[in-house]
Parts: sequence; C-alpha cells; structure tokens
Amino acid sequence: MFGILGLGVAVATIEFYRKFYAVAEEAAYAGSDSCKDEEDSFFVRIMKKELEYTKEQLESFINHHMDAVIITDLEGRILRVNEAYEKVYGWKAHEVVGKTYYEIAGAFSEDVHENIKKTVAEKEAINRVEVVRARKDGSLVDLRITISPIFNGKDELIGLSGVCVDISEAKKARKELDLLHRKLKESELKYRTLFEYANDAIYLLEIGSNHFPSRFIEVNEAGCKRFGYTREELLSMPCQDIIPRDSDIVRKTVEEIRQGNLSFTLQSQFTFKSGEVKKLEYSGKLFNIENKKVLLIVSRDRTEYLETEELLQKSEKLAAVGQLATAIAHEIRNPLTAIKGFMQLLTEKASKEELTYMNIISSEIERIEMITDEFMSVAKPQAVTFQSIDLQLLIQQVILLLQPQATMKNIFIELHSYGELPLVYCESNQMKQVFINILKNAIEAMPSGGEIKVELRQKDNNHLHIQIIDEGVGISKDRIKHLGEPFYSIKEDGIGLGLMICFNIIQQHKGTLSIESEVNKGTNVEICLPLK
Repeated sequence: MFGILGLGVAVATIEFYRKFYAVAEEAAYAGSDSCKDEEDSFFVRIMKKELEYTKEQLESFINHHMDAVIITDLEGRILRVNEAYEKVYGWKAHEVVGKTYYEIAGAFSEDVHENIKKTVAEKEAINRVEVVRARKDGSLVDLRITISPIFNGKDELIGLSGVCVDISEAKKARKELDLLHRKLKESELKYRTLFEYANDAIYLLEIGSNHFPSRFIEVNEAGCKRFGYTREELLSMPCQDIIPRDSDIVRKTVEEIRQGNLSFTLQSQFTFKSGEVKKLEYSGKLFNIENKKVLLIVSRDRTEYLETEELLQKSEKLAAVGQLATAIAHEIRNPLTAIKGFMQLLTEKASKEELTYMNIISSEIERIEMITDEFMSVAKPQAVTFQSIDLQLLIQQVILLLQPQATMKNIFIELHSYGELPLVYCESNQMKQVFINILKNAIEAMPSGGEIKVELRQKDNNHLHIQIIDEGVGISKDRIKHLGEPFYSIKEDGIGLGLMICFNIIQQHKGTLSIESEVNKGTNVEICLPLK
C-alpha cells in the first residue's frame, strides 16, 4: 500500500507518462514515415500500457483507501475524492469535484490554501494536523490531516494530495480516558490525604505463609510516631523487630487469621520502645494484592478514653456513696444525740464500777461520731481554711498520737527529715486525717511488728515529698489499681473509705498520692504536695 508521499509520486508518474505519451504520439503522426515504423509503434504501445497500469494502481489505491483522500490542483480545485471522503464529509463526489476548497462549507479558506501551497512547495508535507471540520449536514467532525505535494517529471508542483483520518471516536475515547485519569488522581489524592493525616495509626502488612505479619508495606504518619520510627525505617525492618511475635497483639491477630476471619476488631495492650504502655483498639481487614495476602490495620489509642471511663465509673460510685453517706449519717446522728444526753445523766449517778463501763460506752459513741463525720465529709466536703503549715511538726503530732497503738504491736515509727524544709500551704486537719489513715493502715499491715519510716524531703523548688514505708504484708499488683475506690478494701473489716478520702484530700491540695507495694516485702506510699 502506498504511503502519503507515495500518493504524490504516483500522481506525478501518471502525469509524466501522460505528457510523454502525448508528445510521442504527436511526433509519430506529424513526422516522416520513418517515425511510423513498427519499432516506434511498439514503443508507444508499451508506454500506453504502462500508463494504464499505473493509472489502475492509483485508482485502486484511492478508491480502497480506508481514510478520506482528496486531490486538488494548485488553484484548490478538487480533482478527485474517494468513497471514504463521502462517508466522512457527507458530500458525494459529483457534488465537490470541479469546485474549489473554499466553495464547500467547512473546508479550508482561500488564505489557508495559499499558505498550504507555500509550505508544500518547499517539499515539506504537512503531517498529522488535527482540525475540526463541518460535514454537509452541519455537524462537526474531528480530523487528522496530512497534506503532501504532487510534482511532475520536471520537479514542478502541480497539485496537492490530502488524507483525512476521522479521529472523533479516538478523541472521545482520549477525553474519557483523560477524565478517568483525572478522577483516579483526585480519588488517589483524597485517599492519600485521608491515609496520611488520619489521627488513627494505619498499617498495611504483608502476611507470611505461617500467618504471621512479615513486613510493613505502608504506614501513615500517626503510625510512625506511635512506634517512634521514620517511614523508611519501618518499611525496611522485619515486622518481628518492631512487634514481637510473642506479644498479645500479634497472638490475637494470628489467631483471627488462622480461624479464617477476613475482618475483625480487637483490643490489646502494647508496650512501645519508649516504654509507654498504651491500650489499643484495632480493626483488621484481610485481602489479596498481586497474589500476596495483605492485612490492613487501623489502630486507635484508647488509653485516655478507658481512663476517663474508669474515672467516670469512680465518680458515679462516689456520687452513690455521697447519697448513701448523707442518709446514714442523718439516721445515726439523731439517736446518737439522745444516747449521749442520757449517758451524761447516767454518768453523774453511776457508781465507780459502772463509771468504767460508762467511759467505754462514751468512747465508742465518740468513735461512731467520728465515723459519721467521715461519711459526711464524703457526702458534702466541709469548708476548709488553707494556711502555711510546718508539715514536719504536724506529722510528729500524728506519730505521737499513734505511737501507743504501734508499740502494742511491737512497731516503731521513725521520722527522717532531709535538709531545711519549707512550710506547706494546706489545711492542717485534713492533712492530719490523711497521715492518720495511712499510718493506721501501715500498722495494721504489720502483725509481726517492724519499723515504719516517714521521710520528708524537698526534691525541687515547688514540691515537698513525703514517703511512708512499712515492712508489712504488702499488696498484690492487681489490687493496687483499685485502691481508693469506694467500698474496696483489702482488710476484712474495712469499708474502703479511708484511702478514698485520702486521695480526695490530696487531690484538693493539687498534689499526688501514689502507692507501690510488693507482697511480703512492704508498701511505699508517696505524697507530693505543692509548696504554694
């Protein structure tokens, strides 16, 4: 099949043979008899056959070309079009042949034709120019046009040939493809933004044949911060170097995968390389990418939420305790007042032997009053007066008060002060209650006797630290976290309000109270109070 330039060469060849044949035939008839011999006639017949053969080839090329073909002279007059032209433009051959470009609606203007002619005169084809043209019915069609020059045997420009390719469908498909690419890019940008800037940690993990995560495929910024590595470090390290296989989080995840669960939500606790322990809730989705099993993990830090929930539960318990305490204290105080009044009358008339019992009853009544006061302080905190207190002196008074009880159990309470201690801004009665409760707990925790150390030191310019260390039976770790909750006590006859009141008082003083203990080795209670 001829190319575009082949079309121009073929037309030029026909033109050359046609003119040569005309000259030869004219010479044959106008010349001498020697020009009409058989040899000359044979030569003319051969050239005529060659011309006819070339003409047939050109006709076949033009007629059967799948794209629209148009041939014009130098004036822009259309000499020939093929069937494909009729289909593309809607014009029939007899409607356009003999007319110029600019006489047909939607074709080139005269100025454009002149510019084209100048360009191709320099033997330069106009290649693959995309244009929009009007059909006979006025509709528009997208075309890719190539225009080539036609030269005769003397290398003279005698015409133009054009091939028009209908690219409407291709252009439409290209627009749709561009639109699809743009949408895909926008969608990718949206998901990438959601992925990168999500508050939750997101991980994409490759799952090995043993169902264990083998490596990180992708991770967002929140996930990098949580583990304390850069993205490049996480993607280059084996998964087991970051999350140990024996960790609770891996064990639960592998168990879900082995059970065939494609999606799951779990809760676990994990210790990060910084030493920070977080309670996590994570959702997993298992799927395949390029014949590889992949796990998408979205992990959320639930530590603060669970702590808040725990505080809320404690608050609800405390509210219930307050209501209960108010009711109990009110019901007890009324009859207690009457009992005290009658006891005073009986004491005045009692014998010496009866007086002994009366004193015991009176002390127990006072103890009941003290308990009801504690109930009332839980239900309705009393107005307090803060002032600068010598905490060392206050603790000495508490030790003096409790030393007889300690001595009976073979316990010695020792006070150590380190350096010159400043005054502490606090409410003396409340702080005295705190130290009484804690020291009484220490004494009761040492049935075999021993030593209780009370140490005071100023660790910085703003806080005073008090440590109360005993050698008692200790407390297990699973029970320490519940200390301070209402109605929770490790003593058989305890009601769980003593420590709760201590925690509340220290909290009101903007301080902290922490408890460390080990079974059979003792307990260390540390109180930190601000100086101002």
